[in-house]
Amino acid sequence: MHRACRSQSNHSGWEIPNHSSLLFFSTFICWLVSNILIEMEQFLLALCGLPASGKSALADAIQKAMNFNVTVVRTDDWRGDSYYTDWNPEKEAAVRQSALVRVEGLIEQRMSVIHDDTNYYTSMRHDLFKVAVKNGCGFAVLHVSTPIDVALRWNRERVGTRVPDSVIERINERFDLPGRRYLWDDAIVEVNMATQDPEAIIPEIIENLEELEVASEPKSQLVIGTEFQQMDIETRRIVSEFLKEHLKLRGSRKVSEVRRNFLKEAIERGVPVKDVKNELLKKLNQLIRGEYNDRYQR
Repeated sequence: MHRACRSQSNHSGWEIPNHSSLLFFSTFICWLVSNILIEMEQFLLALCGLPASGKSALADAIQKAMNFNVTVVRTDDWRGDSYYTDWNPEKEAAVRQSALVRVEGLIEQRMSVIHDDTNYYTSMRHDLFKVAVKNGCGFAVLHVSTPIDVALRWNRERVGTRVPDSVIERINERFDLPGRRYLWDDAIVEVNMATQDPEAIIPEIIENLEELEVASEPKSQLVIGTEFQQMDIETRRIVSEFLKEHLKLRGSRKVSEVRRNFLKEAIERGVPVKDVKNELLKKLNQLIRGEYNDRYQR
C-alpha cells in the first residue's frame, strides 16, 4: 500500500486510517463541497407577491425543507415597528437597496438565497437577476398569487407589521406579472397561499430549483406581451386536449416541463402561433415514446 494511505488495524480486523489519510480525506471533502456541490446547486430565488400574501411563510417552509441550506433575506428586517406606524413609501427604495446589497454579499460567498419581498416591478426582479448572472448561479422567480381580498384580510390580522390598505391596493394595480415581457422572468411555480398547502407544493418548487441552469442573458430578451399571452394560452389549450386522450399523464410534472421549455424555445425561434400545435404535439408524443430529450436540462 502507498505510504500516504497507510493504515493501522484494530483487533476486529477493520483498518484505522492514519492521520495523513484522515487529513487528506477531510481536505478533499471540504474542497468537494465548496467547489462542486455548492457551485452546482447555488441559486437565487426571487419571491414576488402582494404584501401579506404569505410570502414569508412560504420562504420559511422552503428553507426548512432544504435543511436550512439556504438563507432568507427579508426586506422586513430593515423595517422596524416605527416604520409601520409612520409609513412612508419614499423609504422603500433604501430598504430594497440594503436588502439587495445583503443578497449580493451572500451570493458572492457562494450561498443560496431566497429574496422575500413584493418584487412587484419587473425592474426589481431584474436587479436580482443581474446579481445571479454576475455571479454565475441559478435564478428563478416564484409568484405568490394570493388574491388581494385575502391579502387585505391577512394584513388586518397582523400585529405590529400592518401596512396601509392603500399600499396593498396600489401595488396590486401596478403589479407586473412575471414572464409577460422577458423569458428569464417566467415564474417556475405560481402559489396561491389561500388555497394551496405549502407542504404539497414545496417538492415541485425544490425540483425546479435543483434543475436550474446558470443564469445568463437570453438571446431574445424582449417578448411582446400579447405574443407571449397568445403562445401561453395556445400551449395550455393543446396540453389540455392532449391530457384528455392520455389520462395517465394527468398531474405529470414532465408534461408541464415539456410545455414550458417548448414555450421558451418557440418564443426564441419565433415560431408562428399556427405552427405551435404540430410542433408541441411532436414533443408530447416523444414523451410518450420515451424519446423526449430536454435540451434545457443539465
